[in-house]
Parts: sequence; C-alpha cells; structure tokens
Amino acid sequence: MKRIYGLVILLMVLVLTACSNSDASETGDTVITVATTPDGYPQNYMEDGELKGFSVDVYKAIFDEIGYEIEWLTTDWAGAVASFETGKADTLLNFAVTPERAEKYNYTETYYYSRAGLGVAEDNGDINSLEDVKGKKVGNVMGSNYGEVLKEQDPAGTIEIVSYEGADVIHQDVINGNVDAYVTGREILLAQVKDKGIPLKVVEESFGEKEVALPFAKTEENAALIEEINSTITKFREDGTLSEISNEWFGEDVTVSQQK
Repeated sequence: MKRIYGLVILLMVLVLTACSNSDASETGDTVITVATTPDGYPQNYMEDGELKGFSVDVYKAIFDEIGYEIEWLTTDWAGAVASFETGKADTLLNFAVTPERAEKYNYTETYYYSRAGLGVAEDNGDINSLEDVKGKKVGNVMGSNYGEVLKEQDPAGTIEIVSYEGADVIHQDVINGNVDAYVTGREILLAQVKDKGIPLKVVEESFGEKEVALPFAKTEENAALIEEINSTITKFREDGTLSEISNEWFGEDVTVSQQK
C-alpha cells in the first residue's frame, strides 16, 4: 500500500510540474536580460524611471513579437559590455558588428546602420571634414566602437584618440579646447544637439557605416533564438515597422544602408 501511495504522489508531482511548464510557455513568461546604458539619447535613455529610445523600441517590438519579457540591466557602457561578456546579460543594446566581435559572438540580422560623425565647438571654423582632424585630438567614449571606426579612416595614425568614461566630460573638453572634436554616431549627436541642447555643432560629413544587430553568445539555444529574431526583423523591415520607429526618433530611415 505504501508503494502505491508513493507512486500516486510522484505522478501528481509530475503532472503539476508539466502543467506549470505548460502555463509558462503559453503565457510567454520568458525573460531575456539586455545590458544597456541610461544616457545614450536617442538610442537608449532613462526618463521618469522608464528606459526609452530608438533601439529600446526596436528591442521591445522584437521580443514582444516572439513572447519574451525584457529585463533591462543599466550601467555605464564599459559595465554593460562586461555584463554581456560575462553572461550576466543575454544580449547588448546598440552593439555594432565588427569582424573581431563576430569571431566571439553570433549576431542577428541588421536592424539599423550606424554612421560615425564628428562634433566640434560651436565657434570652431577650422574642422569641417574628417580630413581636418588629422593631427588633432578626438574624444571617444571608452568601449565605444566609434574610436576604431575613426582609426580606420586614418591609416597613418595621425589622429590622437583620447578615451573618456562618459560623453558629458567629452562635450565639456571639446568646448574648453582640451580636445578638438568628439567622435560618435552622427545621427545620435544630431538628435542630442537638437533635442537636448548640447552646445556642439555636427560636422556634415559622415563616415564608417557599420551594421548594428543583436549579439549573443555562441550556443545552440541562442542559435534557435537568433532564427526567431531574424524572422521578426525581416517581417518588420517588410511591413515598415523598422522604418516607422526610425523616423519617429531620427526623422529619417537609418534602417537602410546609404552605401552604394
């Protein structure tokens, strides 16, 4: 009798476990942790306790479509990258595709194209193109890919790239003349100057277009997730969702390449 009673209890536990797993699957109660910064307007920024921005909206749309809940892990850029690299976060926001990164991580399809640009002091009349910063000092946020993009444009190595922990200090140093320019995403800086009143002006020339996609550690589980995300990105590109989100934030479509 004791054996039969024990068997009944075991079966009940198995049934309850199966029901619990089924309910979680049906409700889409799956969490993905995304590392980002709270100060990257208009890509990602904190306002009234809520994370907002272009890439934030894209990620929300993608993961809502495939039934995932996002848990945001916000810190400075170096901390966000470290969280991703150590597995504390499943993926990272606004992480350009480079050959070096592609060796370490698998990427989804591209969701937008990042273009680098230069910000200079409003009264600076000497720097009007990429060529004009040759032999000068340019500030770059530590861990950002824009410094590497600038190096690619300067094979002779004449530009001195100065690393900073955050953009605010770079803005002030550009204004004070401690560095000659600031390299970052051109569309991002244009939006910050227009909407946030950052006292810089943006050099007209853009350069170094890079694809931006969602990175993941190279695992079989992530490979299956990437397939789901790719299908969603393709759908959003075809139905205009990506273009709509881009125009809302930038007033133009950064989800298509400008390269011929």
